[in-house]
Amino acid sequence: MSNKKNTIIDLDDLRMLYRIFYKNWYIVLLCAVFFGGISYIYTYKMPNVYQAQAQILLKTNDQVNEENIIGEDFGSKYNWWNQSSIDNTTEMRVIQSYDLIEKAVRRMNLDVSYSIIGRIKKTEVYNNMPFTIKIYNLNPTLYEKSISLKIKDLNTFQIVYEKEGKEYTKKGVFNKEFVDTDIQMVITNHTITSDNVSSLSNIDYQFVIHSVSTLVNKFQTAINVENPNNTNILKIELEDVIAERAKEFLDTLTQVYIENSVKTRMDVNANTLKYIEKQMTEVVDVLAGIEDTMQGYKETRTILDLGKEQEDYFDKMSEYDKQRSNFNLQMGALNALENYIIEDKDPQFLPPSVYVVSDDAFLKQSVTELYDLQMKVNERLVGSTVSNFSVQEFEQQIQSLKKNLLVYINNSKKAIKENIANVESQISFYISNIKTIPKKQRELLSIERNFDVNQKMYLFLLEKKSNTIIARAGILPEIKVIETARSMGVVRPNKRKIFYYFLIVGVIVGLIIVFVRTMLFHTIESLAELKGLTKLPIVGEILFTSDASQNYIVVDKDSKSAITESFRGLRTNLQYMVSDVDSRVILVTSYNPGEGKTFCSVNLATIIAKSDKKVLIIELDLHKPKVQKALNMSSEFGVTTILIGKTEVKDSILATPVGNLDVLLAGPVPPNASELIMSHRLNSIFEYARANYDYVIVDTAPIGLITDALIIMKHVDALLFVLNTKFAKKQIIATAEELVESNKVRNFGFVMNGVKLKRSRYYYNYGYGYGYGYGYGYGYGYGEKSKRK
Repeated sequence: MSNKKNTIIDLDDLRMLYRIFYKNWYIVLLCAVFFGGISYIYTYKMPNVYQAQAQILLKTNDQVNEENIIGEDFGSKYNWWNQSSIDNTTEMRVIQSYDLIEKAVRRMNLDVSYSIIGRIKKTEVYNNMPFTIKIYNLNPTLYEKSISLKIKDLNTFQIVYEKEGKEYTKKGVFNKEFVDTDIQMVITNHTITSDNVSSLSNIDYQFVIHSVSTLVNKFQTAINVENPNNTNILKIELEDVIAERAKEFLDTLTQVYIENSVKTRMDVNANTLKYIEKQMTEVVDVLAGIEDTMQGYKETRTILDLGKEQEDYFDKMSEYDKQRSNFNLQMGALNALENYIIEDKDPQFLPPSVYVVSDDAFLKQSVTELYDLQMKVNERLVGSTVSNFSVQEFEQQIQSLKKNLLVYINNSKKAIKENIANVESQISFYISNIKTIPKKQRELLSIERNFDVNQKMYLFLLEKKSNTIIARAGILPEIKVIETARSMGVVRPNKRKIFYYFLIVGVIVGLIIVFVRTMLFHTIESLAELKGLTKLPIVGEILFTSDASQNYIVVDKDSKSAITESFRGLRTNLQYMVSDVDSRVILVTSYNPGEGKTFCSVNLATIIAKSDKKVLIIELDLHKPKVQKALNMSSEFGVTTILIGKTEVKDSILATPVGNLDVLLAGPVPPNASELIMSHRLNSIFEYARANYDYVIVDTAPIGLITDALIIMKHVDALLFVLNTKFAKKQIIATAEELVESNKVRNFGFVMNGVKLKRSRYYYNYGYGYGYGYGYGYGYGYGEKSKRK
């Protein structure tokens, strides 16, 4: 016995768990099935989200090594791959930038999305519609609103939309402009024919017009850029409900990104070419003027040729004039660069003259480095702010480089000024020699010298223009697509996982319901359960029978039935319970009405009377008396007439059809039943009953509603508390225990009523057809005690 108490889970616990499972398993199953059904509908209505993926390689070495406009390797000017590696985080932010995605959205014309409305869910469609819609003008309130469309026939359609809470229906014609106060559009018919128009007219279409900002935000949220293993490869992923659209958008985005990467270098090349063409135009105008001047001068002065010596003087002077022009051009370029640095202009306005006239390797390298640093700052500002550490670091490098350049430019200007002074001294020398030449020839040589200088300048600019055009052809993207967009399949929702989640939630909800039902609504259905909940005595169990509705006294119908045997067991235990008195007065009550206290009272009295004992039933439930109905008897006299002094006890007692069984009915129902019970004449009823009967069974009102039983309790020897398996709860047991403790009740016992045969101790006798057996006092607290006595 001690081993059983020391075990963590004993057999009774397992039986209790089995009973809970047996009574509630269907609740868990139904909850699981219910939530599984909800998950199916939920996931069926959810659109599949597909993922597309593309990969690009940054900074490739596919540049063409052509000699550029300033005589250097064009590739060396932008030789970024020989410098420190680029910040891939910046490139990732550039790809996800608003402007870049906006260009891709506009290029793909995604302003209208189409859907087909089914019975349960709405399905978005892309590129497979029998018509397309081009929007020209729209009321801003209709953006992102669903507009229904119905094909009426081969030529007409109908749209329905809602604005400001009011529904509008409009009709239009395919391939013709639809103009309305809210919308201006053209719906083009592509595949609607006389053969399929009847089937297409049964389909409910819907379209939504999107603003560019909404689309950009949508794709910004759906796109993801990764840099695998810190390589120069970027993996771009996009999620969309339509796989084909996701692939097309990624291809378009990568193309826009590649075009954007070469735009800056193309702009520099275009600015340089524009500057050269402007200079060439000016030189051509000067040459035309000089030619006209020289021709007119020769004609007016009839000059044929000059002497060799004079011509040599003018050649030398022309050479020095050319040098002076070059020096002045360099001085102008240095002044422009100096102003550019001091004014801190945008890199887009870098003076192209620096690249045209400068032969200084340090100056060209420094200017190129300055331009590159400024471009890197602009690139980082796309995805960050001025306070970013890398931006501030580049700004410091730019300021330091500008200071060095200003010092170098100042020194270079001094050197050029000295060169100009030397050249002008040489020109002055040859001018003094030329003065010895006759005036007409000297003027003609001056014109020819000016013409020769400008002609050489034109040839120089023409050469630079050709080199610039060739260099433009050599500008190739530094970014290469190494993996075009491809669909990776459905990435979400994971419908199987969602189903399992719903299933688990269903089981948990079912268990919670079972727990609440067990804690709040669980009823005690067997003696074993009752025994585990209380230490108070249990004197019997009454089996459930359906015959009680037809025949109240069931023990008189079949003496060998299981329910008759259960009342015999109750009778036996009752004898042990009140064995110390001659006349036993037993009060029968319950907590709630309808628990079968009157049924138990009548049948207990009958089974005791059959054992050759004189028994009296007193009907003291004056509120709703039922004993007279159970015995099919009535009387104008009874307890109430005795209590008011109208009749005597012996005159009010009636004999019943059952031998040895008499009854004292309630009599007329009084308006003040509870007050009447407190009458002193109640003592005379019990005194007479004790003197004339062996057993007195008192049927009272339910103790949970009316306190009559508490008043009557002092007159009785034992109290039977009837519990019905339909209503018996833990709270009632606690109330009964409190009742016993507060009123010092002795000889208290529970009677379990309505116990099903399978849960009864009689199951093994009657469930298998073995008849019934005797042996009273089956461990209810009295049999064993009496045996020990």
